[in-house]
Amino acid sequence: MNTALLLVGTGSGLSHSLYSAVSKLLLNRRISHPFLFLLYINALQAIITPVVWCFWRPVLPPLSGWGHILAAAATCTAAYFFLYMAFSSGDVSSVMPMMGSKVIFSGLLARVMMGESHSGSIYIAAVLVAVAVGALSYSPSKGRPGGVALKPMGLMLACCVVFGLTDIYIKRSLRYVDPYSFMVYYNALVAVGSLIAIPFLWKQGVSLRVERHSLLITLLAAAFLVAATLMFVVSFELAGGVVVPNILMSTRGVFIVLISAWMSSRSHMALDRQSRRIYLLRFAASVLIVFSVWLALR
Repeated sequence: MNTALLLVGTGSGLSHSLYSAVSKLLLNRRISHPFLFLLYINALQAIITPVVWCFWRPVLPPLSGWGHILAAAATCTAAYFFLYMAFSSGDVSSVMPMMGSKVIFSGLLARVMMGESHSGSIYIAAVLVAVAVGALSYSPSKGRPGGVALKPMGLMLACCVVFGLTDIYIKRSLRYVDPYSFMVYYNALVAVGSLIAIPFLWKQGVSLRVERHSLLITLLAAAFLVAATLMFVVSFELAGGVVVPNILMSTRGVFIVLISAWMSSRSHMALDRQSRRIYLLRFAASVLIVFSVWLALR
């Protein structure tokens, strides 16, 4: 088992789950529109990411590499719009774990676009992750007793497909630049792309001002997201592909279920409210994800 890959991949999942929890708290209570949050968090990511150049030497990619970096940033920006719309219409412990289905789309796209192939156990692990994601997305509510959240499910599936393309372009970009410098350029371009949300927010009559306390919490969420994405990109190099890092990243479903269950006992911090039976189902699905990770790295 590749211990470095396991630590980096699951560390990415943990950081991403913390970002998701903080994001949902902000969207529930402090920031009125998901696109306003998208605008601020991407701007803050672009501001703090250059800190990596204090530890790693800056590298300027050749002209031939910029097309892939631009494509990665453009698809990421599009995926973020789907993601934050899903955040606004579903509870985080059911919506965010659905991101685990990205492993299927990333695997298919990597096979078609890059000729990436793996042993049978990797593909079995990917299918098990998808099954676990289906269980994690079960989220009954008063007006939806069947637990089928069609709108957030559709938005998250669209997000996963587009993020699958992002993975391909990230992997291609790493032929020309190291992960650390890539992150600086990538987050700067994503922040610029997110500016297209401003006219939409103005049209909706949404103020662009955010309270200072909310801005500080958004900065915390941005730091978690930068850490998660950086470790995810580094895992591409460690794994030599995109499928295994996505299987490891699916552990965010495990962490967010545990975080949501813990926070549900604190009424002022609850991300969502579900019965103990639902949390047990989600925990069982999380165990299946852990088994999938073991199978992928066995």
